[in-house]
Amino acid sequence: MIRTKKAATLGVTLALTASLLAACGSNSKDNEGQASASVNPDSSPAASASASPVTLKYLTWTYSDRTPSTDAWIKDLKDQFNITIDMQNVPSDQYATMLKTKYASSDLPDLFMTHGIDKDLNFVEKMTAQPGQLADLSDLASVKDFIPSVIESRKNNKEGKLYYLPISTNALGVLYNKKVFADNGIAVPTNIDELTASFEKLKAAGIAPMAAGFKDAWTTQIIPFIAFGQYINTKDPTIRVKLATGELKYADIKDDVKKVLSVQSGWADKGYFSDNFLGTDVSVASQMVGTGKAAMLVSGTWQLGAIQSANPDAEIGFFALPLNAAGEKTILPTSANEGLLINAKSKNVEAAKQAMDFYLSADNQARIMKDLNGIPTNMKVQVDNPFTKEVQNVMSQVTVQSDWWGTDGLYNPLSTTFNMEKQQQGLIAKGTTPDQFISDFDAANAKAFSK
Repeated sequence: MIRTKKAATLGVTLALTASLLAACGSNSKDNEGQASASVNPDSSPAASASASPVTLKYLTWTYSDRTPSTDAWIKDLKDQFNITIDMQNVPSDQYATMLKTKYASSDLPDLFMTHGIDKDLNFVEKMTAQPGQLADLSDLASVKDFIPSVIESRKNNKEGKLYYLPISTNALGVLYNKKVFADNGIAVPTNIDELTASFEKLKAAGIAPMAAGFKDAWTTQIIPFIAFGQYINTKDPTIRVKLATGELKYADIKDDVKKVLSVQSGWADKGYFSDNFLGTDVSVASQMVGTGKAAMLVSGTWQLGAIQSANPDAEIGFFALPLNAAGEKTILPTSANEGLLINAKSKNVEAAKQAMDFYLSADNQARIMKDLNGIPTNMKVQVDNPFTKEVQNVMSQVTVQSDWWGTDGLYNPLSTTFNMEKQQQGLIAKGTTPDQFISDFDAANAKAFSK
């Protein structure tokens, strides 16, 4: 098992997690039962309207999980700064292709999101930033409010500049309906045997143990991501590095990878997922948990808002997915990577910086945290949310890992053409096999290494 105090590769992120937990506020709800957030006084940049109207193009995939805060940010920019945001929201599984297309045609928008950039300025979206392509955010007034370790980790690139700031950290685990658990006499499971027993008990009671929205390809990755952390990262944290550099192939650890891939498909075969899981999207799956038609959803902590949208009164809890045997530690993968970037070649760079400064401000970040139920990296944002408190408590009891399978070029070259979410969807749909999955992954990585 990886222990936090022994895993040097996890040190920076775990230190960050500790700082994030310390920065969060008390445990409460607002009047609507949703997450609430506040800011310390004098925390946001003063409004300063542009001399003339400016329109900024903005590319993202995030609108669906932070609609209220995005709408408010756009409205405030218009009202206070005379800046209009022309937003293009792209489905997550199409975003990388869209961004690469715009990049290749020199048509990058003024503002755009990324899932992450490594130290060599390689994007998760399979492209590489060129010198002078991205604007440095270091001088923005709002940056000083962010946790120093977050700033330093993002400046740890070959140019030593701050191109974006992750605004929250998220964890992968189980969001569950506490009433359904209580009504069926189920306690939070702490190992794989207890988890399986809860599945069987719920299934016998006519309740779907787990909601699944596998029509959205990205959702098929979550369980394998956690399983990889439990069954492979715990053996040797350097395995991911060797995979990323080509020292190891996935075929070299085939048995372990097949164990990872068998978890989700095995649960599907046993009927533990909700009906028609390949024809159901994640919004509907989330609603099933909120209304008690399903007991659990394995996802990221960001999914709480979608669950409560179906039933604001639902009491939703969180626990780490216990794939471990009794007596072993449970793994909790976390990530703080995505962020908003400015195209330095924009004709409206100063307006884009103004929009970014307001985006990163504590007032705006408080709104985003309310949507995401995330742990903020802006130190002036105080989140009062029982769900977040529960997540923090879980993180203190399990082994936290600083990333999950496939992130930031840690498990494969960023330039690989292997499409993880589509391949995972193919596995659950029985359109491909674990052996083919491994073979295709290695083949795509080999091509990337040869370039």
